[in-house]
Amino acid sequence: MFRIRLAAVIAVSFCFVLSLGGVIYWGSSQVALHFQRSRSAYEAFDRYERLSHEAYRYFKQRMDSLVIDSPVADEGLASSKRRLYQSMEELRGAAVKEANAGERQSMPADLERVARFTAFLEASEYRFDEIERLRHQGKHGQAVQTMTAFLEREIDGTFQPLIDAAINAERDHARLSRETLEALMIQSRWIAMTASSAAALFALVSGVLLLRGFRKPVEALMQGTDAIAAGNLSHRITLTTQDEFGYLANHFNHMACELERQREKLHEANAILEQRVAERTRELHRLNGELQRMDTARREFLADISHELRTPITVICGEAEVILREGKCDAADYRDTLQYIAGVSTQLGAYVNDLLFLARTELSDSPMDWDLAWEKLDLAELVSCATEDIQAMAREGSITVIFDEPTTPVWVQGDRQRLRQVLFILGDNACRYSNPNGRITVALRTDGQLARFSLADQGIGIPASDLGLVFERHFRSANARHTRRDGAGLGLPMARSILKAHGGQIVAASAEGEGSTFTATLPLVS
Repeated sequence: MFRIRLAAVIAVSFCFVLSLGGVIYWGSSQVALHFQRSRSAYEAFDRYERLSHEAYRYFKQRMDSLVIDSPVADEGLASSKRRLYQSMEELRGAAVKEANAGERQSMPADLERVARFTAFLEASEYRFDEIERLRHQGKHGQAVQTMTAFLEREIDGTFQPLIDAAINAERDHARLSRETLEALMIQSRWIAMTASSAAALFALVSGVLLLRGFRKPVEALMQGTDAIAAGNLSHRITLTTQDEFGYLANHFNHMACELERQREKLHEANAILEQRVAERTRELHRLNGELQRMDTARREFLADISHELRTPITVICGEAEVILREGKCDAADYRDTLQYIAGVSTQLGAYVNDLLFLARTELSDSPMDWDLAWEKLDLAELVSCATEDIQAMAREGSITVIFDEPTTPVWVQGDRQRLRQVLFILGDNACRYSNPNGRITVALRTDGQLARFSLADQGIGIPASDLGLVFERHFRSANARHTRRDGAGLGLPMARSILKAHGGQIVAASAEGEGSTFTATLPLVS
């Protein structure tokens, strides 16, 4: 997997850095160690040089004191001796300190030389004291001979080689430390260069391999994101690797599927919404047309009411004004005028009541609000009585009325006067718009739980374009207006409203010039 390869590269790089740091630390430690050794060697070299110088000064002053016996010489001798022993103590202290610190491998030889120097100084003091005693005893020749032997054997033969050997040893130590230090520096430089080259080569190779490993997946992912951003949700990333890029590609494809599915759902929802909006728009257009038609009907209705009410009101006012202008009228004239006014007022009241009934049935869905006198009645008897009234109206046009009467009672629940009004409206229309010498057929039958009443005439008929509007308030077809100018267009709407109030309905079937058939149904009761 990619993260394992990346972790391996990071781990190897860390090991490289750690190893290089360790090598540099070791090199720097070795350099510091050998530098310290070289400095210690030079310091020891200086101490031996100072010891040699102080020793020869002391020896010279001691010999001068043997020759010149003066307090000044003795004072200088004491000072020289003090400096000599101070140098010796410094040399011994440095040797002991280096021996305790373990800084040099030649510490036993150094301590041995310090011990030999110390022993030589003690022996030289003995020799000088011996020479001093001989001189005080007056044995000057023997004293000079002893001093000469001491100078040749001890100082030149013992002390000088010992100092030279110590100085040469320290010089060799300093040279060896310097050479080792230079070698370590060269070695550290080569190690650093080698490690840096190896690390650079490893970084280059691993970088190239990692780049080749994730360049193709990254390009595929970038192409996928560009395709999704451009709206191509059907695009899929084809990666068969089992690493993180393959995992990311699978999740990316899953996300694209979800987005595509959501877009399809959104398109479906938009289509449904557009369909519903179109349906609502059509419904609004239809309702708007209906409202316009109702507004037109309202205006026509108000105009018709104004027209219909103006005539009887004018008649009433006219009759009353005529009587009032006459001044002197007998009781019979007043009675006739009042009777006429009462008759016109009755017609006006009936017209207003019909309008109120129509309005009440259209505004309320509950039959209890329609002010009906409910009772159980025989519809066959009611239709039979209404047929006699229709026959009386049909005599004027020589129209024959036939009633197909049932053999058994037809019981319904309703208002007798209102149902009789429906029959009267249908019969009156049939007589008004039937041709002379025509025929009107009245039939009453039961159909399951319904009572079915029909009235058919052979009159002028209703045009097909007007058949759906005959039950609208104040509507009259063109041929009806041409045949009879009187009429308010309230009969059929009133009949439909009454039947609706009784739980029934009415339909019309007609052909222009051939007559019309109106069929009403009412629910039966037991």
